[in-house]
Amino acid sequence: MKPLVVHRTTLSVLYGRFVLRDVWCDADDEGESRRDATAQVAGASTYQISVPASSFPPSTGLELRVWPGEPAPESSSWDGYRQLELHCPTGELIVELIACGAAVEITLPQGAGVYGVRVHRKQADTEEFLIELWWRTPLPPADDDEDFYGDLWT
Repeated sequence: MKPLVVHRTTLSVLYGRFVLRDVWCDADDEGESRRDATAQVAGASTYQISVPASSFPPSTGLELRVWPGEPAPESSSWDGYRQLELHCPTGELIVELIACGAAVEITLPQGAGVYGVRVHRKQADTEEFLIELWWRTPLPPADDDEDFYGDLWT
């Protein structure tokens, strides 16, 4: 199985974490995902995943892979990973740097839905992350994307 999308970038993390979230769900989560990430590779709330990252060195490697189905964990060269779930009502995700905005924007080929997410971390000379996503199920009715787009067209 091959990934549908692969995106590689370098992040400059200034505040000890970065966030993966649906593009329209920017109301924060009252610290829920950050608390869940304590002593973990990552933490989640419904619409947001917080990933603790070292600010020193400020250069952090990130690779995002979107798969057609759940891939096997890449455990051989990674220090650890955590598997989570993320609701994506718009089918568009961003990687957001605190106080800097979106560093990466991805349109998910499978569109809106509930996604499985696996976050891998490795720390050596530099810190590196691999985030794998795959579509799992349709959104629950309460997550209908009309709530996000409806007011733009009326």
